[in-house]
Formats: sequence, C-alpha cells, structure tokens
Amino acid sequence: MDKNKKNFWDDYRFEFNLYINENIICQRKFNIKNYNKKVLKSLELKEMIDNITGVNNNAIGDSGILPKYLKKQCRNVSWKHYRPWKLTDNRNAKSVFENEDIFTFEVKVDNRVVAKSSFSGNWFQTDVRYAVDVRKIIPDIISELEYYMSMDEYTIV
Repeated sequence: MDKNKKNFWDDYRFEFNLYINENIICQRKFNIKNYNKKVLKSLELKEMIDNITGVNNNAIGDSGILPKYLKKQCRNVSWKHYRPWKLTDNRNAKSVFENEDIFTFEVKVDNRVVAKSSFSGNWFQTDVRYAVDVRKIIPDIISELEYYMSMDEYTIV
C-alpha cells in the first residue's frame, strides 16, 4: 500500500458515535459546511445534544431524536406481539432497572470529543434496545449537528 495515499475518511473532521454499555452501535463521519468553532463554547452545544438524546427536554416532555425513534420502535414491536387473549403472570416480575443499559451519544471534532450525553435504555423494551438500527435517523442526526455547528451567532458561556 502506498504510504502517500491517505484514507478516504481522513477528509471528514466530524464524527458521531452511539454506544450501549460502551459497545458501539453506530459510528458516522461527515463534513459540515461553514463550521463555526464558536459552537464549542456555546449554550447551543447543550441544546444540540438535548435535541438528539434528551428524554424530557422541556415542560411538554418532548424527547430527542434517538429516544423518540426508540419509542416508535417499541410501539411497533408491541403491536406486532400484541395478543389480547393471552394472559400473563406478573407476580414474579423483576424491576426493569435491575440491570441498567446506558445509551451514550458523543460528537467529535478532529477526533476530540466535544459533546457527550447518556440516557437510560431501560425505558425501552429489551428486544428494541438490543437490536437498535438507527440507519433511518442518521440523516436527521447529521442535519441537527450541521444546523447547530454552522450557525452564525452563538450564546457564549
């Protein structure tokens, strides 16, 4: 292999990663046009992360892109397995938070973590959180990151 030839992905400065219990689920590298480095010291960085991973972002209880998607997947799985005639015995049911699964989302610029957030995966069914497929929402996540990281003005902390 030619040492002068660089990796195709080296041209991409930005990256996001999604983990469950420190095991990687998704990693994407991308570019941002008109990147403004002032975002790294702004309040908008927190707002950006909340819009992606927040579970209850405001008084209305709106969720971020990831929790909203996982909730939708749970609804689909529940209806798929819905059996109204089947009785269940819940007398020996365990707490869903006995063994907690943590989702972690991080944003990197030039291989340096600039934003990171975590939320509990135990709010979602096990068959959803252990088979996460976020391919459908990757464009939404990247759009959110692009929007916040290329703004003209920021509220500097």
